[in-house]
Parts: sequence; structure tokens; C-alpha cells
Amino acid sequence: MIRLVICDDHPVITQGLEAFLNQRNNLTVVATCGSGAELMAILEENPIDIVLLDINLPDTSGIELCGTVKKHFPDTKVIGFSNNNERSFIMRMLANSASGYLVKSASVNEIEAAIEKVYEGGIYFGTEAQSVLASLARDVMEEIPPVTKREKEVLLLLVEGLSSVQIAEKLFVTQQTVDTHRKNLMSKFSVNKTVNLLQKAKELGII
Repeated sequence: MIRLVICDDHPVITQGLEAFLNQRNNLTVVATCGSGAELMAILEENPIDIVLLDINLPDTSGIELCGTVKKHFPDTKVIGFSNNNERSFIMRMLANSASGYLVKSASVNEIEAAIEKVYEGGIYFGTEAQSVLASLARDVMEEIPPVTKREKEVLLLLVEGLSSVQIAEKLFVTQQTVDTHRKNLMSKFSVNKTVNLLQKAKELGII
């Protein structure tokens, strides 16, 4: 039996979801609440598998609350539940260890599917959230410039703190060739300093 708490300050939503989910043989809504304080009190008293968590609560941010729940009750999984499908909200919930994200327009069948998948250890994003994350993935790919094998070798040696002369000796090329590679890399990454070049390459996972 999957033990749930619905934390949302809109009674129409909580009552409707509670009625639907309690009809399922494998689900039971242990409690509903409308604030972060209430949720933490419930978790202190009951072993809960999943929290369906509104990200806008009257006493706290559901995003921050997600992190608090995961810190104090690491075995309890959290699914974000919101009217907002902005990228920043989804990414911040992910950063706070949420196991899923649904918009409130999701069907009750999708909510049930999300609960079951998360309970089994998976991660579930609703259709709208998936679309937002897909656009993020495309944006990230567009931000990563193509780097040749030789340019990557130069980057790795720059990380070691080697100068152009030292890199040239290691790669058996001229210093001018190394400087050309460095100049091309800075152009590709839109930076004008080596330290910024290395920082950006690390952020993008190239080195």
C-alpha cells in the first residue's frame, strides 16, 4: 500500500484527489494539509511514501520545503504539483531532490501513474514538464560548441597550468599552433581570458 500526503492549500483539489486516490486498491491518502508546518507535523507522526506537494503554500515555498522534507525524511519521495510549468520552477524542484513534477491540469490517471512510478524508484515528469525539459536539453546542446580532438588536448593541458610553450613541447607542435588553438577556443566559447575559457568548458562538461 502506497501511503500518501497531499499538501495543497486549495480544498477543492485536495478533496477531489483524496476521493479519487482512495478508491485505488494500492493507494491510501493518510492525510491532506494546506501548509508546510502541517506537512512537517504529519511526517513526524506517520511513515509516508510520497508527498504530492504544491509549490505555492501560504507559509513557505514548496520548492524550499521539498529540500527540507528530503533532508529530514530521505525515504519520503516528493512530487511537485503546480499550476506553473516554468523551467526555473521545475529545475529548482529537481535541485531539491524532487522525484517528479506535475501541473494541476494533469488527469487523475496521470497523477496515479506518476505516484506508482515514483514509488517504484523512478522519476516522473508530466507531459508539459517533459516539453520544458526537452527544450532545456536543446538549449544546452546549442550552447556547447564543437571542439576538435586537438583543441580538447590543449584544454586539458591548460587545466594542468601549462604555458603555450610547454603545451607545444608536449604535443610536438609550434607555439604559434598552440596559440591559434587557444584563440579559436576562446572565440568558440565567447570568452577573452584563459581562466574563463576553462571555467566554461568545465560547466559544459567538456573537461
